[in-house]
Amino acid sequence: MFLHEPSHMTDGSETSPSFLSSLPSHPITDGIVKQIGESDNPKIHGAMGFPGSSPGTIEAFLLDMEAKTHVIVFDPSAEQWHVYKSFETEGMSHQEMVDHASELANEWLAQSLSDRIAAAENTEQDT
Repeated sequence: MFLHEPSHMTDGSETSPSFLSSLPSHPITDGIVKQIGESDNPKIHGAMGFPGSSPGTIEAFLLDMEAKTHVIVFDPSAEQWHVYKSFETEGMSHQEMVDHASELANEWLAQSLSDRIAAAENTEQDT
């Protein structure tokens, strides 16, 4: 059983979707989230962006994978995407999964608000 299921390792590195490193080092658009959700990767069931602080800009999105849903967020101070939280989706309806991911994304958006405002101000000062 354990030979073919590396996703059950708990060190975190195995569960992190590998494409995260290919995301740009800034918030993305809904179109990119849609492309991720519609990718050919058989493990990816879908993706959905959560509205961020700027219209049309995605700073957090859910990635629905085989056994888990990941809430993926953009860390402005590190300028990179990372998995904020992941949860098992077995036995959950699609709506329950979306609702739970939304709660997690909202929690992160609230916690990271000052960081994101500071990052936005820094960006504006650079121009």
